[in-house]
Amino acid sequence: MIEPKPLKSWGDLGFEIEITKDQSPTLRLLESLDPAKPYGESMHHSGGASTETTHLYGNVAADVLDKVDNPHFMVVGLGLGYIEMNIAREAIKRNKSVGLITSYESIPELREFFYLWLHDQHSKLSPEVAAVYDDALMHVLKGSEISVGELKSFLRKHFVSLADIQGSLHEDIKFVSRYHGFFYDAFSSKTHPHLWGQEFLNRLLMESSAEQSVLTTYACKSNMKRALRMQGFVVTERPGFFSKRGSTLGSKGFPIVDQ
Repeated sequence: MIEPKPLKSWGDLGFEIEITKDQSPTLRLLESLDPAKPYGESMHHSGGASTETTHLYGNVAADVLDKVDNPHFMVVGLGLGYIEMNIAREAIKRNKSVGLITSYESIPELREFFYLWLHDQHSKLSPEVAAVYDDALMHVLKGSEISVGELKSFLRKHFVSLADIQGSLHEDIKFVSRYHGFFYDAFSSKTHPHLWGQEFLNRLLMESSAEQSVLTTYACKSNMKRALRMQGFVVTERPGFFSKRGSTLGSKGFPIVDQ
């Protein structure tokens, strides 16, 4: 009799679970890519994964949904799916539809884990993995009257198959749409250098931004700000979340209320 393969854990992917100050979970790399740091990079600030996502991305998604019919969103860095959950929450609260969510994630297992969890295929996920997604969604929905089933059903329409979650945002990628909202949440330039290069950012914005569009990111990088200005965006440097130095908001074609 052939023994079934053991289900993968976070450790198998090189991550550990970290509970942040708002009690929501995030993932941290087990190994540091920076010799000056003894610990790996985390997907979110320790001050609160869910709170940070709403602060940087959820509030902007709400503003885009208020101003644009059937908006298209690009998410760079699926991770645990916090941004996608925030988009769904804000759309459901407003009874608004979303035309497209294009999410990029370079780690194949993160794409697969999110898809399996979203479609309730729990037998194919380890309990440890499923629990992290359940916990993340609980925090995203806190204070709302939206049910778990309602939010998952909304996202299933956008991620019908695993192939609907995109892989790496590589340098010569062909963009599939024009987007009204860019949520740029990739790991730092030490992990993915080209994603933060000015040449790539210029091409991304030139080829895939709609006439009315906004980009929001946790980072406050010169390359990003230069590329935004070159492509006609008005750049606002916002306070960073918690103890972070700063974050960036760029808007083109309509004002974004920074909430």
